[in-house]
Amino acid sequence: MSAGAPALPLGLDPLIGEAKERARRRRLLVAGVLVLAAAGVVSGVLAFGGGGTSGEIPWLPTKPQLPAANPPLAPACTASQLGAILFLEGASMSFGGPISLVNRSSQPCSLLGRPKLSFAGATSRWRETTGNRNPLSPTQFDPLAPPRGSLRALAPGEHVSVLLWWSNWCGAGAKPGGSLTQPPSAIVFTPPGGGQIRLTNIERGYGLPVPMCNGGAGSLSILGASRFTPFVPQGPPSSALPLRASIVSRPPLVIKGKHVSEPSLTARAGSWLSYTVVLTNRSKRLFHFGRTCPAYTEGFGMRQNQAYVLNCRSVGPIAPGRSIRFAMRVRVPAHSKLSPPPAGRSRRTAGTHRK
Repeated sequence: MSAGAPALPLGLDPLIGEAKERARRRRLLVAGVLVLAAAGVVSGVLAFGGGGTSGEIPWLPTKPQLPAANPPLAPACTASQLGAILFLEGASMSFGGPISLVNRSSQPCSLLGRPKLSFAGATSRWRETTGNRNPLSPTQFDPLAPPRGSLRALAPGEHVSVLLWWSNWCGAGAKPGGSLTQPPSAIVFTPPGGGQIRLTNIERGYGLPVPMCNGGAGSLSILGASRFTPFVPQGPPSSALPLRASIVSRPPLVIKGKHVSEPSLTARAGSWLSYTVVLTNRSKRLFHFGRTCPAYTEGFGMRQNQAYVLNCRSVGPIAPGRSIRFAMRVRVPAHSKLSPPPAGRSRRTAGTHRK
């Protein structure tokens, strides 16, 4: 998962000098992000705090290897090759949510464009739309997700997301002025290679929820979906690595006699910002990184995050309670109006812990 992190000052005197001499110069107060990820085991939350030990592993600008952006076209995915889960939630008397797909076969297959959707047991008139009427927020850009072009050959085990929206279901029992009516038995997804997958809501026991009928009996229901989009799935809490991550803290910053209660990271717009991350083994066993070093993302919001590979090859076993320091760098955007990075995604990471 990603989390907002405390920060530290980079050069107190230059900062005060800038504040006095060039009041209009842009300065950035930023929050760092660390997300461990790679193929293998799924990781959970890495909590941020202060503390650390001496010595640092140097930062390297190594990029993770992602699937090819334009692989040779594979045969179209069939229903037998795909696993699918639907999660719908209310959105302004409509419903929306993701369809999560995974290639559960042993062969790559292609999954291009938009999904073909229909209803089983429909008692309402309806039509599909490709217009962008989705009331939900778009999926956040993920620099660790495969490029969209990789869907020409979706590899075994890789995941795809579709954002679905559905409004005005006027089935049997529709009444004037808005009402809930008889739902369909399922939403049906027809993969490009053939076959069908029946989808009901992931919350079992509640059946398929339906939008409010606002158009009256006989009016059209609207069903739409986004394009197929590769994504990295969230892992369960039980898959968390026994590591605690922290950004090294320093005493509170004092500017013009005022204390900045939280330690802060400062840097000029468009420059590199340097900081230190400490990983501590919070378990009672030795921890070893896996055969491949995990990747992490850092940045300042949507479309601005970057992915790198942690420089862990020289790190040996980490004893219980011991820490390793990593020098880190992040590119500060050229503009200064930045929102703090969101929290809430867990990532896949390679690592093992042994007695």
